[in-house]
Amino acid sequence: LIRPEDLERKYTRELFANEIVLLSYYIAAINIETVYGEVAKEHGLGSEYVPFNGMVLTDTFQLSESSHHLNLPAFRANSERAERELEQDIRVIVMNPPYSAGQSNANDNNQNEKYPKLDERIAETYAKNSSGANKNSIYDSYIRAIRWASDRVKDSGVIAFVSNGSFIDGNAADGLRKCLVDEFSKLYVYNLRGNQRTSGEQSRREGGKIFGSGSRTPVAICVLVKDPSHTGEAVLRYRDIGDYLSREEKLDIIAREGSIAHTEWEVVVPNEAADWINQRDENYDTYQPIGDRDTKGKPNTPGIFQLYSRGLATSRDAWVYNFSARAVEENVRRMIGVYNSQIDVEQPNMDPTKIAWGDGLKSLLRRKVQIGYAAVAKRLSVYRPFCKQYVYFDAPLNERQYQLPRLFPTPTHENIAFGFTGRGATKEFSVLMVDTLPDLESISKAQWMSLYTYEPVVEDDGGFNLNLGGGEVVDGYTRKENITDATLAAYRSTYGDEGIAKEDIFYYIYALLHHPEYREKYAADLKKMLPRIPLAKGFWEYSRVGRALAELHLGYESVELYPLDEVASSPAPEGLEELFEFYRVQKLKFGPKKDRTRIQYNGHLTLKGIPEEAYEYQVNGRSALEWVIDRYQVKTNKESLITNDPNDYCRAVNNQRYIVDLIKRLVTVSLETQKLVGTLPRFEV
Repeated sequence: LIRPEDLERKYTRELFANEIVLLSYYIAAINIETVYGEVAKEHGLGSEYVPFNGMVLTDTFQLSESSHHLNLPAFRANSERAERELEQDIRVIVMNPPYSAGQSNANDNNQNEKYPKLDERIAETYAKNSSGANKNSIYDSYIRAIRWASDRVKDSGVIAFVSNGSFIDGNAADGLRKCLVDEFSKLYVYNLRGNQRTSGEQSRREGGKIFGSGSRTPVAICVLVKDPSHTGEAVLRYRDIGDYLSREEKLDIIAREGSIAHTEWEVVVPNEAADWINQRDENYDTYQPIGDRDTKGKPNTPGIFQLYSRGLATSRDAWVYNFSARAVEENVRRMIGVYNSQIDVEQPNMDPTKIAWGDGLKSLLRRKVQIGYAAVAKRLSVYRPFCKQYVYFDAPLNERQYQLPRLFPTPTHENIAFGFTGRGATKEFSVLMVDTLPDLESISKAQWMSLYTYEPVVEDDGGFNLNLGGGEVVDGYTRKENITDATLAAYRSTYGDEGIAKEDIFYYIYALLHHPEYREKYAADLKKMLPRIPLAKGFWEYSRVGRALAELHLGYESVELYPLDEVASSPAPEGLEELFEFYRVQKLKFGPKKDRTRIQYNGHLTLKGIPEEAYEYQVNGRSALEWVIDRYQVKTNKESLITNDPNDYCRAVNNQRYIVDLIKRLVTVSLETQKLVGTLPRFEV
């Protein structure tokens, strides 16, 4: 790319490279020096070794923050190179920034480096223009690199990078996308896909991971141009490499195209919401939101539901979840004992086999708060679809309970709620009904809409407890219907039917969120915002189907058994203890060559005759049967070394055949769900 007559000047005075890892620093320097030597010799510029003096061992972001770290006598030569780089008018930046930021868990005790100036720039640009509620991802290292490079080239230049491609369609990254189009004249964005944080069919469409096992995120190549002579809107050229391609096929395509000039680009015009791809439907905004973040919990909310909540985020699942209630108690008591022993200790114990830290627990430790064990906190929960486990539901050991105490305050206060795939989740949209505490990932990043809400009755109120909000008092809590009065009035008016009740609307929405036509028509919108609910023709047909779906999904442990063949190498024993051992599971798996018509239950029992249609019902990225295979296996957590054994749940419910029968029942649930959805009327608003 550099003309021979410019080569020596560029190499000795105008080319710079930063690297923070020492080994990579040396490798980079050797590579650059070797290539220069080869090219110089080829063009007759001499064959003598010329050291590369533009290589700096530094944290690029920190280098731009302050100069105090340059005054280190032991690294004077490196500091001089850094100072020289800072003085240059850089116009071209090529980079492969880190793809993520943050420690993997709190026990790492490895908090992120702080970059006040850079993060302030992100706050006043990308974050300010973002509609996302959680903006943490905007401070990931690769986005910091984009902000740094954009500022470093000032008003004229080119930045090019290979990076995490999540920003192309991520919710929180809408502010980044908006700013890139505002700040640059031309943008070339090449989406190589490969997002392996997806699952099922979506994962297969994403194709191979560009960097093999070294990457799970989507990957993008971007070239962004600032041209001060450019007038009018920025030109955004986009290329999607395609579906179902292996890593090798993707690399072959890149090699064949070779450059921007030989790539077939699609010119994309971003919409007002800063969508580049999967642009949302404009009519969608005219429908009533299922919930409203700004007015959540208030009676005058424009949302259908007054209150909603995310699932339980514990930050220590291995410790507070288990198939065994006794194991939950033992693990929690053990961790509480370790925690209390760390109060007033200068260096807390970071051994992950002793305790799982998190921001909340560390905050309690700083305030020297003692924690006690609460027996009433041990509850049954829905950990993953069709997988119940015991959980310790207590604020000190749960990182985020959100509004769940108002949805499921105690095991005796009955409620039902449906959750749907959260904004920005990588999994296909899905929805599921539960009647007990849901985990954060039981449906990925879901928001849960409940039929009722509960508020504790304040007894010692000086006689002023007037219960102005209405509702029924149940065992010390006031229970209220969660759908707003305004919503009920609107439905009765639109459908001309005073017989419609809030419960009917609840089931109407549950059915609508299952409708294939609704999901397909508004697929892009459902990824980017909370569902909006149109008033569709055939209200009572929807409500009837929704009620039937709810009964099916809540009662999955008692529905009719599908007649699968049980092929055993030996007859089942008669003794109760022997039966528990006979039906003991270690790790379920499909038949040979991934034959999905059969599941090998254990070494002596196989279930045969599973219809392929059973896999078409997907929830949270997998079919119901795939969830059984994924969750009902004996697992030992790598960090805590705690074992979670699904056979313990069989004993808890006193049914040695629980998992065998669960597989049969979930075939029924899958087939019946599809039948019910198939009876919904054509989707018409």
